[in-house]
Amino acid sequence: MAYGNPDTWLAKIFGYTPKELYSERFYQERELPYNDLYKYKTHCNSIIVSDQKNHMKDLCKRVLKYLEQSEKWKENTNGYDQCILLNYWIYDKIAYYFGHHNTENINIAFSALKLIWYYLVNEPKEGSYYKKCQPLFDKILKHDDWDKRKELYDYCIDYDLIGPMCKSYDHKCMQYYEYIEKKSYLFEHFESICTSGENNCPHFYEKCKSKNPKLVLPTLMCHEKIKAQRDAAAEATANSLALQRAQKHQKGTGLHDSGIDLTTDTSQIGTKVGQTVLGVAPVLFAASALYRYTPLGLWIRNIGGNNPNNMNNVDGEMAGFFGNAQESGNMFFDGEENYISYQPM
Repeated sequence: MAYGNPDTWLAKIFGYTPKELYSERFYQERELPYNDLYKYKTHCNSIIVSDQKNHMKDLCKRVLKYLEQSEKWKENTNGYDQCILLNYWIYDKIAYYFGHHNTENINIAFSALKLIWYYLVNEPKEGSYYKKCQPLFDKILKHDDWDKRKELYDYCIDYDLIGPMCKSYDHKCMQYYEYIEKKSYLFEHFESICTSGENNCPHFYEKCKSKNPKLVLPTLMCHEKIKAQRDAAAEATANSLALQRAQKHQKGTGLHDSGIDLTTDTSQIGTKVGQTVLGVAPVLFAASALYRYTPLGLWIRNIGGNNPNNMNNVDGEMAGFFGNAQESGNMFFDGEENYISYQPM
């Protein structure tokens, strides 16, 4: 571990496991539970901020610890520059404390830390800090898209490690393929900026262009395997969706046909019943009227006048004949009875 190991037992308590990527490892080491941060309180307790003072004092101490244990700084134009990482880490932490969209307060807090930092690294009397990493606000942080610039720089230095591994080891390729792929949007973003001629391009962009995922992904060991897996998954998904649509269409067609048959059958039954009722009703009505209100009805009633048996037979036959007519009669005469009562002498 670079620039000062934390106490082993503290690291174990906090579950410390070293990260693999360069940028992640650097950021991880800045936040470990060092037990000697109190040594830097003389400078850091005087930091002037209106909010988040405890956070800012702790951040200041961690910065000074790094500066004290680091080597004299000279901008690294070949490999990755830890001073750039330090500046990005500090600004990202302040943005976390104050909120990423609160740019004014973020810049004020960074300036408060810069007053302490800049003095120490430019004062010859401060031997432990002199000529160490400088604040780089104007160079890398004074941009609305600073977070994308940070992510691009992290990726570019990390690819120097994972690129060769992904070309030689299949399991590493499978592990980092998606990580590399997701950085494509960064190159799309900065390509438009760097070709606009506005002199707003990150100073490290030219060195990163060769690591564009569109260029490097086809060169990785697992590229064809992942492509085949995705093609198979896409085909399976398409087949599944097609099957679901077919089943849904078939089910909908079946319900539609059943509805037509049910409606037709019900309609036919209703029509037949209605026709039957309409056909029987007039006959019953006419028979009842003839029996009760015409000479024919009187003649029928007088046919067995001297013969009780005949009368009973007629009465029974008429009752049988008009038994159902009684119920039908209710339909036409509001409950008035339609039968002949016969009492023997």
